[in-house]
Amino acid sequence: MTIQQIKQKIQETALPILERRGAFLLDVSVRFERGTRVVQVFADTDRGITVDECADISRELSREIATASPFGASPYQLEISSPGIDRPLRLLRQYQKNVGRRFRVKFAGANGPAQLTGTLVSVVDDQITFQEENGEAISLPFDQILESKEELPW
Repeated sequence: MTIQQIKQKIQETALPILERRGAFLLDVSVRFERGTRVVQVFADTDRGITVDECADISRELSREIATASPFGASPYQLEISSPGIDRPLRLLRQYQKNVGRRFRVKFAGANGPAQLTGTLVSVVDDQITFQEENGEAISLPFDQILESKEELPW
């Protein structure tokens, strides 16, 4: 199987497990490290995912992967985690729980890609509003946002 096929199989296997637990899939990463495949599944919930929830998902997903056998007899390591601060927000539903946090946002502007840095102040339907340091509020439709990463305060 190719890396893309493995990712697809892991996504298909993980989705029902996550949905049963009230979680959602953000991304699957597959890479080679020291002779083994490392599979990272990034998941979250609307309130934030806990370490215990990740452990439960890992146990259940491990059983399902063993049955689906996307790796054959090859060794692999499975990691389930929250996306972490270094990963961009990917889904509209992630924004609501991040209101009040500061972000660097790349978006599709009128004259090409543009960027802003500001505090996420509201999410209404698909409109996401950020307040820049100068006090100016900028509302963007979710589909115009190319990337949003949380800015650390230091």
